[in-house]
Amino acid sequence: MQNNLYLYPNLVKVRKGRMTQSELAKLIGISQQEISRYESGNIKAPINYIVDLANCFNVSTDYILGREVSNTDNTDPENIMYLYDQLTYENKIRANERIKTLLDLQNE
Repeated sequence: MQNNLYLYPNLVKVRKGRMTQSELAKLIGISQQEISRYESGNIKAPINYIVDLANCFNVSTDYILGREVSNTDNTDPENIMYLYDQLTYENKIRANERIKTLLDLQNE
């Protein structure tokens, strides 16, 4: 059984859904393998990595360490637009249709 001594509760959560390990690695100048080792808890993430990650995703280091609730959530307009931009054209059409349906239901 692996002892994840250095597993930070929200390390993966802030990256996933926004970019891959490879994309983040390129952005902050480290290897994808290094990010994988931090996220799996195999090695201790240096403070500068945690700070870089917090800055990239507009969360606090305390959030990454599991010491506070995120100041951003799934209803944050910036986050919604980021996720929407990741959709294919076809899925953007589907998302728009679902939003219209939800608005119709809400207004009944």
